[in-house]
Amino acid sequence: MDTLSMDPAFRHLVKLKDMASKENVSSTIQAEIDKIIDLFQIRARYCDQMTSAASNDLQLVMDSTYSHPWQMAYDEGKLSYRPTTIMLSGNLEVQFLKSLVSMGDIKRVLELGLFTGCSALALAEALPDDGRVVSCEIDPYIAELARSLLDKSPVGNKVDIMLGPAKDALEKLSDQKMEFDLIFLDADKSNYSTYYKMIFQHKLLAPNGTIIVDNALYFGDPYSNEGYKGESGQNIKHFNEMVKQDTLVHQVLLPIRDGVMLVRRKEDMVGRK
Repeated sequence: MDTLSMDPAFRHLVKLKDMASKENVSSTIQAEIDKIIDLFQIRARYCDQMTSAASNDLQLVMDSTYSHPWQMAYDEGKLSYRPTTIMLSGNLEVQFLKSLVSMGDIKRVLELGLFTGCSALALAEALPDDGRVVSCEIDPYIAELARSLLDKSPVGNKVDIMLGPAKDALEKLSDQKMEFDLIFLDADKSNYSTYYKMIFQHKLLAPNGTIIVDNALYFGDPYSNEGYKGESGQNIKHFNEMVKQDTLVHQVLLPIRDGVMLVRRKEDMVGRK
């Protein structure tokens, strides 16, 4: 399971297994290490199995993403960066997003970071008929691929794609006086803090709105301080600390996949009528 590599505890267990084998540690200890590694994998599979299955359309997006010839497209100069399939939001996380959307009076969603449209489609599936998802994607090739996959779904027309840097998209949406009930932050990690500030400065988050931040644990770097992902990991750590110091918001960080943080204004958390 590729996503387990996001967990530093799992990575260290795999390293410990290799060390134990080379140093002739007793077979009993090696077996116990194997058992712990198995439990990590079994727990991940169990959570997936106990979660509602993806729709056929959503499964098509995921399967198409995994089978796409990314390396070939990159080598041919079609891509501005080399994506990896670990960027894909898995079914566990997108079903969590769908649940959140279905629980609130949400019609307008902004997504910073589209990739192949997995989370965008999941969000669209949970929205009412007049709901809209605005998704921002910087790479033209990926945006075109996502559009082709979204168009295969009867709810894909709920998703509008804005091509270009997320900062430019936020400025344009602000000029249009747009407000969103939910904002899913999943773009380049180096600019999370900038996007967060722009969202509030430009009043893009509607009253009673929610920001969902993906990759808030980013391969464990914010708490392990291992520097596994270099500067990007440090950027997420600084972002998390910035949100914690924001006295106007209420936030909760959940260990779902690579970390999901929910952020809401404190005024929307107390004394609701």
